[in-house]
Amino acid sequence: PAVVASAVYLILFEGLRGVYTRFFAPRLPASKDGQYPHPGLFAWVPGILSVPEEEVLHKSGMDACVYLRFVWMSTIIMAVLTVLAFPILSSVYATDDNDKSGLLILGLSNVKQQSNRLWATAFMMWPMSALIYFGIWRTSRDLLELRKKSMKKGDSSHYTIMVTKIPDEYNTADKIQAFLEPSFPNQIAFVTPVLDRKEMTLKVKELQKLSLAHLVAVHKAETSPEPPTTKTGCCGCVGETVEAVPYYKGKADELRGEIREEYPDAEYKNAAFVSFKTVSSAVKASSIQFRDDQTWEITGATQPSDVIWTALTSVPDTATQQGVRMGVSCAIVALNIIWAIPMAAGGALANLEQLGDKYSWLSGVESLPPTLIAIIEGFGPTIWRIILMLLLKPILYALLGITGILETSTLESAFFNKYYMFLLVQIYFVTLVSSSLFAVIGDIIDDPISIFSLLGESVPAVAIEMIQYMLLQGLGLGVGKIVRLVGLILTIFFSKMAVVEYQKEQAMKPPKYTYGSNLATNMLMWTITLCYMSIAPLILPFGFIYFALEYVVQKYQLVYVHVPDFETYGLFWPDVASTAMWALFLSQLATMAIVGLKFGAFQQIVLAPLPFITYFVITYIEETIGTQMRKSMLPLSNAANIDQSRPAPQVENFLASAQELNMWTQPCVWVDLDDPLKPPPDFPEITESKEQKEDLSGESKDRLVRSKKRDDMDDMEMQEQGDVQKGEKDVDVDVKDQNDDQ
Repeated sequence: PAVVASAVYLILFEGLRGVYTRFFAPRLPASKDGQYPHPGLFAWVPGILSVPEEEVLHKSGMDACVYLRFVWMSTIIMAVLTVLAFPILSSVYATDDNDKSGLLILGLSNVKQQSNRLWATAFMMWPMSALIYFGIWRTSRDLLELRKKSMKKGDSSHYTIMVTKIPDEYNTADKIQAFLEPSFPNQIAFVTPVLDRKEMTLKVKELQKLSLAHLVAVHKAETSPEPPTTKTGCCGCVGETVEAVPYYKGKADELRGEIREEYPDAEYKNAAFVSFKTVSSAVKASSIQFRDDQTWEITGATQPSDVIWTALTSVPDTATQQGVRMGVSCAIVALNIIWAIPMAAGGALANLEQLGDKYSWLSGVESLPPTLIAIIEGFGPTIWRIILMLLLKPILYALLGITGILETSTLESAFFNKYYMFLLVQIYFVTLVSSSLFAVIGDIIDDPISIFSLLGESVPAVAIEMIQYMLLQGLGLGVGKIVRLVGLILTIFFSKMAVVEYQKEQAMKPPKYTYGSNLATNMLMWTITLCYMSIAPLILPFGFIYFALEYVVQKYQLVYVHVPDFETYGLFWPDVASTAMWALFLSQLATMAIVGLKFGAFQQIVLAPLPFITYFVITYIEETIGTQMRKSMLPLSNAANIDQSRPAPQVENFLASAQELNMWTQPCVWVDLDDPLKPPPDFPEITESKEQKEDLSGESKDRLVRSKKRDDMDDMEMQEQGDVQKGEKDVDVDVKDQNDDQ
């Protein structure tokens, strides 16, 4: 079924991408004229593979590059292991004789207790682990350099900090700037206090609805001999009948006046965005604490589109926030335990026929057609688990949303960690226990001493079920993302119903791209593949197929379909790399456990050092590359270098434009009240100067080494500094050092 579903999706995409060009490639400007990327039969596959990383970086940002790098790294590792490890291990396991048949002979289930073939398992884990160490370290190193390159582009967030929990007496921009001015004399460009715009947001949305209704009414009036009418009551269905054009225009003008009248009277919400004249000043400000009484909490600002304004306008005190987060953590743990019950019940479907023979209350299973039983046992557990995990997503998002997270990027990162743990527990551990234990529970009851040999055979056999899950996720749901079948049907329906061009554009608009959900699912596939790569190597080629398809589909989506809501410059990569390494750690422990069930004591001694080596590698990557990438702001030396390379008038114009466009306010303020359906303005950016590009492309190796040393020293100094004056001296020293180097 998964293969058939995948083929249907690909045929639909190939046949329809030239028809609904604005749906399948909305980010391609020429799609409005009926053009689409990479024309030709399945030419989009080599076409999207040939798109350089620089184009992905330019269109979708570094976060997209980080995501694709992880998927590509996984694809390469799975390909190498499929070519090298799969034939060796499968041939060793298949030539033993443990009364297994079918695909089970290719796994450790077919190896007898205390067999010498366990040495192959033990020795092969070493080169497989080494390949993964190298892959993650190499990817981390490359992404760190890419992060430094991408952050050279002028972004308003580099000049800005976000301040929350400001005392009530500092309730205007002038008062906030006056408080900060002694610490940053003549360095603050402007201050934007955060105001409560909830009512304005609702009214602006209503104004947009009225403007659209007026636009539709005007169109109908121009194309119909009779003037269009509407009713003045609820939803235009009840009340007095009036002419639509003057009615909607009058209501819109009335609401427009209310918004303009109430705009200055918004309530101050004890938060503000402070923009500085230099990147160095913003970096220093983000690293200090102004007060010791849990007020004036400061972080580096993200993009305005990344801010969760409803959370920012209601930041609780520290004690309340900690209590809420502790309560949410307890709720998530309880939910994980409760969710395991239906998940385990779904695992029992894999052994439905055996359970029907052993338990009288399931005797009716014997009367079912054999084909139906085979379908239920083969795909029932997998489909059941996928449905349960899809139902979990909105619940988990809702729980995390009440914890006071202020940025969408942080919310996605938190969702990645929590959802991955759910998937790991529910899909891996619960499935492992339920499917393996239910298969042999009767034999264990009859002969408890045989538990080791029985579990040693049944646990590796669960790999077949995991392969089915991987196939459905990759070939079914994964490939289905490129078609977005439900969205396509709704788009076709609403575009046919659309009267004006604006309605068609909204119908073609793609949904938000969710990094957290996609990363968690891919990390689960990575974990499953690693945990079974040595005990059931058949999973390796399926892992390669999954990640290869995921890379092609997601790269197409990120280049031609989705517009990212935020850019963290790869801030979430350390969590991804660390989680991937801990998955390898789990894989090594699982291999030792399975070998132990086979009574391979000496083989366990060979495997024993691997978890310790993995822990050392995790610590090394985290303390070196991870520490640098977790910082939302640039190191001081890089910031000083950027400040030197940018002409002061260019920076002044850039900051003046940001202030004039009200960048650091709610999106409702960006709406043009006279034309509320017009897209919001494009915010300014500072492009790389000629000197920056030459420095990036022609930097010598010696200078790179010196720059890295200075970055590390600056980071350590900023962590230890307790006041602004020390930070200013550090910048002066860094600037002098870099001038000497130049």
